[in-house]
Amino acid sequence: MENKKIHHLILLIFSIFGLINYFLIKNNIIADNLKLLFFCFFMILILGVSHGALDHFRGKNLLQPILKKNWFIFFYPGYILLGLIVIFCWTIFPTITLLLFLVVASYHFGEEDLRFFFKGRGYFFSLVSFLKGALIITLSFHYNHETTVVFFEYLMVPQIEYEKLTEFKSLLFSINLIFLIISLIYLLRNQINKLALILFEIMFILLSFIYLPLILAFSMYFCFLHSSKHIIGLARELDSKNISNGLKLFVLKATPLTLLTVILAFLLLYFLDQNINENIIQVIFIGLASLTLPHIILEVLDRRNG
Repeated sequence: MENKKIHHLILLIFSIFGLINYFLIKNNIIADNLKLLFFCFFMILILGVSHGALDHFRGKNLLQPILKKNWFIFFYPGYILLGLIVIFCWTIFPTITLLLFLVVASYHFGEEDLRFFFKGRGYFFSLVSFLKGALIITLSFHYNHETTVVFFEYLMVPQIEYEKLTEFKSLLFSINLIFLIISLIYLLRNQINKLALILFEIMFILLSFIYLPLILAFSMYFCFLHSSKHIIGLARELDSKNISNGLKLFVLKATPLTLLTVILAFLLLYFLDQNINENIIQVIFIGLASLTLPHIILEVLDRRNG
């Protein structure tokens, strides 16, 4: 199946899922914030985190030629150590760590999203990738400012650290969106079909962040528009001729680490001593940050390795 058809299917699922949730929330069928948080938490753990569940195979491909059978002795402790370093830095320097995470995540989100459509390279492609990923952050700050402030408080970042940005939240979002669209038009001026697909995706992202609760809009983006593309790429690597079989292989290979992550996440929820809403937000975002660093490093090394 071509990426174009796959993307149409992804957008269809995204829109139907969003419309159903909008209807349920608008009619107070889903009115419990805690239930919504748990739903998004579980969705991120199953659909979102699983897109990095094959990182150990990338690690094996990179290290086995050098370390032979002992590759795992270095890979697993190194992967876990990088994650623990992120968590440690967050507890000591929450503001700086969150800022770095937002910058790195913006580039990572945008770069992987755009690579689904074409293989870009160079500084301009990197800039467009950053603008694409940063849209998630500026959207959150603009349309869901009050919720974003609460989330930052849960993530140990005091409001005084970013309150000066509040008066510029609309300007930051507008600049981000305008420059992103102009850059995409220039970058894909000779590939109108791909440009249209990406612009449609941006429109769907905008609508979800405007009309849905922040945590749900983010979860939908992360699971359906980001993670799904990475999973499709992994499925093609596992079976380049039959994507259905590739997806089956992905599920089989990704299930063990995904389940382990789910268990660890719920254990963290149990042992954290704040209120449950705060615990869920901390496990989601600090947990994602701790997994993002080693995941990105592996992606970069794997790409350089060809």
